[in-house]
Amino acid sequence: MIEQKSMVRVITLHLVALLLVIFNVSDIRIAGLSDLIPLFDLMAVFYFAVFKNSFGVWFIFLMGVWNDALNGNPLGTTALCYIVLVKFFSLMNVKLMIRENFRQIWQQFIAFCFCFLLMKWLILSVFNGEFLSFATVVVQFVLSSAIYVLMHKFFDYLSTKLLGNS
Repeated sequence: MIEQKSMVRVITLHLVALLLVIFNVSDIRIAGLSDLIPLFDLMAVFYFAVFKNSFGVWFIFLMGVWNDALNGNPLGTTALCYIVLVKFFSLMNVKLMIRENFRQIWQQFIAFCFCFLLMKWLILSVFNGEFLSFATVVVQFVLSSAIYVLMHKFFDYLSTKLLGNS
């Protein structure tokens, strides 16, 4: 019974992450604002894959492919970016032990977000044969970096309630 409850909580956490992907592709019909929504799915990937080590590589891959399918990007672009950066930052965490205070975690997320957006922008620019607008990338970076502070608290709450982590 306890194992079944635990499994339901883990599945609930994964469903919340998938809902964040849907939230990122919501259609806001205000003068192009749909491209400027903060990357909530990236925040979840960073928190639960790099910081808490709760998401497996297969789930991150599927989340990235689903994100690409919903956004109309070439399949695998986001998944590739997720996996490469999660592996790199997880390795960096093991070597450097960057988990001491929130400021360090936030700085690490800012670097993670910057690398993700730059990598994805370069890949999509190569696929399209021309450089895409960099302004959207900059605005998404600033918004995502600022909103991560609130989302980190939300993810702490989810982690405590669903996984029993503090």
